[in-house]
Amino acid sequence: MSATASNHARIPILYLILGVLLAISTIPMYFYSAQVESSNGEHLKRNEMLLQNTITRSVADDLSQHEHSLRVMLTNLASSVQVASGGDIGEKNIEAPELRALLENFVSSSGDEIAYASLLNSEAKGIFSGNITPDAFLQRELERAYAAARDGRVYNGQALVVGEGKNTRTVFLVAVPVQYGPRFLGMIASVVDLQFLIRRLREVSGGGLTPYVVDSQGRLVAAATSEFATGQDMKNLDIVRAFVDAGNKAQLAETREFNINSGKQRVEMLGTYSPVASLDWAVIVQKPQREAYRDMYEMQRNARLLALAAVLASVLVSIFAARRITNPLHVLTESSRALARGDFSQRVHLWSRTEIGELAQTFNTM
Repeated sequence: MSATASNHARIPILYLILGVLLAISTIPMYFYSAQVESSNGEHLKRNEMLLQNTITRSVADDLSQHEHSLRVMLTNLASSVQVASGGDIGEKNIEAPELRALLENFVSSSGDEIAYASLLNSEAKGIFSGNITPDAFLQRELERAYAAARDGRVYNGQALVVGEGKNTRTVFLVAVPVQYGPRFLGMIASVVDLQFLIRRLREVSGGGLTPYVVDSQGRLVAAATSEFATGQDMKNLDIVRAFVDAGNKAQLAETREFNINSGKQRVEMLGTYSPVASLDWAVIVQKPQREAYRDMYEMQRNARLLALAAVLASVLVSIFAARRITNPLHVLTESSRALARGDFSQRVHLWSRTEIGELAQTFNTM
């Protein structure tokens, strides 16, 4: 009874050898694969974040330089108006041909970028040039710009949509004061067509990347697609809310992961914003994480497939090696059992340079 129990409790040496070989081959492979996957995964994630940072920073710099160039042009125009008018753009001089020519030349020389420009004196009377007619919203912006000019401040307005149908345009107002020393003479205002910004955003879109620009209140200024509408509140997106909450402290680009609702699904996103300090705007790009981390996921999948292939190869090699060791032992065991039964004619037919070969020869001699 004890012998039977002992036979049942005996563990085949094949399993022991196979287990040891698998352990020393697969465990190091597992830890190495996990380390490589983690290291390369973090590297690929940093590369995607750096790419988004580079794109937003580039568009933000272009927009900032564009705004600076426009401001310089308006300042130069204000100086030309001051010289041409002799420092007097009152009711008698505001409609002088020289001033009208300066304003019209300013609009025509800008191509399609300046949709409208006006020169107002200290009594808010003046002249204008352009191919649009200010509506109630744009007129309200002009009033705000005039109030800022009286205080000696440059005014950058919010994005507006003007026109109808095919003539719809996204614009914003930039205005500078006209001064003679400390004396306020008037204001020059220009309505800038944001088509140049939309084209720039379209250039960097694609591959799942969605670029757009928002103002300090989180309202949409411009986007590469018609998915969003100008003036739309975008603060429901975490990346936009992060910029709005940062306020004047938002000086550097920030990248973060967040979720958005798409129908009944929640989509994991990766987004980056870069502030445009001169306008209190931010350039933002966002991308689904499944697209942003595609290379990382592919690398992880390939790494796991390679690790699985290596484990399978290790299993096959381990089985082969274990059987090379246990098969001779099996032969010796069978021969020993024959000897125990009284069969002294049994011989072990093994040839090996190892101790097993020596054991076979000793058995035959015995």
